[in-house]
Amino acid sequence: MFLLTALVILVILYVLFKRNYNQYASGLREQPSYFLWLITQFINFKGWSKEEYCLSTNDFKSNDNSGYLTDKDIPIRNQSRPKMLRGLPHRQLTQQAPDDIMYEMHKHMESISIPRYGGETINNQVLLRGPSVIEYTGADALFLPNVNQKTFEKGEFVHLHSNDGSFHMILHPSDAKLLIDKQWAEKFPLGGVNLFNKVKVPNTYLIVYAPQNENELKIWKIILNACISYNRDKTIKH
Repeated sequence: MFLLTALVILVILYVLFKRNYNQYASGLREQPSYFLWLITQFINFKGWSKEEYCLSTNDFKSNDNSGYLTDKDIPIRNQSRPKMLRGLPHRQLTQQAPDDIMYEMHKHMESISIPRYGGETINNQVLLRGPSVIEYTGADALFLPNVNQKTFEKGEFVHLHSNDGSFHMILHPSDAKLLIDKQWAEKFPLGGVNLFNKVKVPNTYLIVYAPQNENELKIWKIILNACISYNRDKTIKH
């Protein structure tokens, strides 16, 4: 009788967990692992997936109020924020980039970088391109050369999600606040979190929403340039 009861409980739990996983994965263009699903459950439990949390800029601290973007550079985004999965992966469920815009984004990344093979590079101004070391489900990333490989990003400071056209970027605090306020971006749910008491995710690690047309693609390039400048200067200063 005890074994039968235990079996029934296990079957019920399996059905509930499977249903929850299917709901979590249903809007994605990829098949996330159960490990990512478990982490997402923890993020939900902590309240880090709430919209108000991901749109809060109260923890953006900066000694320099002047970022790399200005009010004139970034207009208010003229549509509502996309529906999001705020977990792992951190994804847009609506308003994905059209294929032609996605192509232009990849082409632009290729035009400003060279392939990354590891090792050191003589020119510290060059940008390297390769598979993301942060995004577990796959993404094309840009890296700074000759950085401390023990850092959170291992030189990676931005990557493109090929399944929706959104970008994760490390930005200057002032720029991060500007983009969130003007509805172009939101915080990564684990931003500012010290993972396993070893690695702290930067506070201003944001997802920038996918551009929908040529005009938004131009704005995306402006944001990317600001991201590149900030991370280059940060590396030089530190």
